[in-house]
Amino acid sequence: MDAFLVTGFTTVVVYVSLATLLHLQYGKAGIVNFGVVGFVGIGMYSFGVLTVTHQVPFLLALLIATLLTGLVAFGLGLLILDLDAESVLVATLAFATIVFHLVTTEKWLTNGVVGLGTIPFPFDFGRDTRFYLMLLLTFFAALIVFYAYRVGVSPYGRLLFAIQDNEPLAKGLGKPTTRQKLVFFTVTSAAMGFIGAWYASATQFLVPQIIGASLTFTVWIALIIGGRKRVLGGALGVIVTVALFDIFVERYAELPPDYAQQLPNLKLMLYGLVLMLVILFRPVGLLGERRVDRP
Repeated sequence: MDAFLVTGFTTVVVYVSLATLLHLQYGKAGIVNFGVVGFVGIGMYSFGVLTVTHQVPFLLALLIATLLTGLVAFGLGLLILDLDAESVLVATLAFATIVFHLVTTEKWLTNGVVGLGTIPFPFDFGRDTRFYLMLLLTFFAALIVFYAYRVGVSPYGRLLFAIQDNEPLAKGLGKPTTRQKLVFFTVTSAAMGFIGAWYASATQFLVPQIIGASLTFTVWIALIIGGRKRVLGGALGVIVTVALFDIFVERYAELPPDYAQQLPNLKLMLYGLVLMLVILFRPVGLLGERRVDRP
């Protein structure tokens, strides 16, 4: 497969994984996590530091990066998950900003804006290595989607919906809402770090721009466009945003050089336009029901 398409599809399946994990947090448990890129960044950079600087074996570094992300998520969750949704939003956004700032300024650890690399691949299939890595990431994305579906039809999923819809009532019925939210937030955030570590291997060279705020905003936009309460909502949103622009437009659209240079800005503008149209006409997302106008 063409190297550009392999890179593009790898990015798409990573975003599908992250959007589905965000669906689990926000769509099922009502946790407004605007720090997605913070957890991805911890997994990505801790994995990179371990493999590049300290020569830790791939699987051990992957395990440590995932556990470290989960530990950070647990500590953050203890502080914020009992707050209202607006406070959680601000706190997680601040957390992501702190991670970005540390990655940029702590040059002794991350090399700052110079970058950190070369991150090793988990296996070597010659010229086809990136293709097989893309297939492996696709498998992980499918597992996350399957898990989201199973949670949605399980008693545990009904508990999460109860916490989202009326947490005081669920707590009054004797449900351990705080503990369940904390465990769920920790596990799903650790999974974001896990995906971040694999994404580091696919990217191979890390710079702070990779974990900029645009990653979180793109994942959120994709989930809202597709439908936050639908298991495949995040995947559909990624297809009509990231896949459409990062693969189709950049690869096949013949744009004049001046417009090609403005493509990143144009992409964000079009994301916003699509988001506004969805909010106006399908406020529960493309996979939700049509808007019913009141008489």
